[in-house]
Amino acid sequence: MKIAVIGSGIWGACSAYFLKKSGADVDLYDMWGPGNSRSGSGGASRIIRLAYGKDKIYSELTNKSFKFWEELSKKSERKLYFENGMLWLVTQNDNSYIKNSIPAINSLGNEIIEMPVNIAKKKYPILNFDGVNEVYLEKKAGILLASRCCKKIVKEFQKIGGSLIIGEVNVEENKLNKGNGITINNKKIKADKYIIACGPWNQKIVPDFFNKISYVSRQEVYFFSIPNNNNDNYKIKNMPCWMDLNENTPTYYGMPFHLNKGFKIAYDERSTPFDPDKSDRVPSPKLIERTKKYIYKRFPGLKNLPITESKVCQYENSIDGNFIIEKHNLSSDVLIMGGSSGHGFKMGPGIGELVKDIILKNKKPPPFFSKSRLINNKNLSQYYNSQIKYKSEKKI
Repeated sequence: MKIAVIGSGIWGACSAYFLKKSGADVDLYDMWGPGNSRSGSGGASRIIRLAYGKDKIYSELTNKSFKFWEELSKKSERKLYFENGMLWLVTQNDNSYIKNSIPAINSLGNEIIEMPVNIAKKKYPILNFDGVNEVYLEKKAGILLASRCCKKIVKEFQKIGGSLIIGEVNVEENKLNKGNGITINNKKIKADKYIIACGPWNQKIVPDFFNKISYVSRQEVYFFSIPNNNNDNYKIKNMPCWMDLNENTPTYYGMPFHLNKGFKIAYDERSTPFDPDKSDRVPSPKLIERTKKYIYKRFPGLKNLPITESKVCQYENSIDGNFIIEKHNLSSDVLIMGGSSGHGFKMGPGIGELVKDIILKNKKPPPFFSKSRLINNKNLSQYYNSQIKYKSEKKI
């Protein structure tokens, strides 16, 4: 079977790898190559963790991915994965997200434990726990080095005979039912099956499929300096990744000092539209000041220390925050993957194995990832309900 995978982000790369490993003839296509700085899967690092509230399917996909990441890191010349845990700071009255995560995590043989705030204060002295009602520590969690991971997976794919082809792919959706319509540099891509996993470019590649069910938002990421002296508490060996679950947007999260870049902090807001081809990737002074105000309060030891590096990236969001994995309505030979919504990186290997079974074993995609839910189901997601209203009022 000849398979063309469009997009070498983490989902495309993992899908191509597992398909090739299973004996398929696979070509992987991308405009800029794996792990590039414009990609939704590019950049320095991502958090991997199991806590997903009531959505057990994500915990399961992440759990399936851990072994792959650990083995890939071991055989890589450069480390790809650091297991340093995940600290959840509950500063809101509703702790259901964490409470709902516990049964799923326990069923997978791992644990997330409540840590008394007074104990957490002693264990993590760089944190200011003002306003924190509850603290939970998820032990099986850590940092994936994103761009490195993408590049390594594609190298492994090529080692077993897979082909990486760089160029501009275009899709004419109205021709998909005739077995045509997918080209690279104006030449037809010939395959038995096609996978389209272009992240923030999905809306441009197959706009009819994603009409009114997804949008792209702008996110900023910052790396802060840490003190020159007595700075071990800011490093991976002593500090977990962390997220501040609060009732107000944005939700801040971060990672300890890594890659000699700094102490990473980002936010989850999803309210600013972004064009991955045209929008500038320059941080906003207003957002920088907002972030400094937060970080200097939560981590007082960083006060007045500068940002050493920053990045503007993008999320490709479904309108409910859940993934979209479904065959195109005009052709059962075209599988569409989208709506990674800023949290899909960690599950790349699990997603890749799922796609392998869909393509080679004719397994149906999970109904949870069906496009139809976004059209027929009016229930809001646990992820970012406020943006549903935003999406309906703004043309993106």
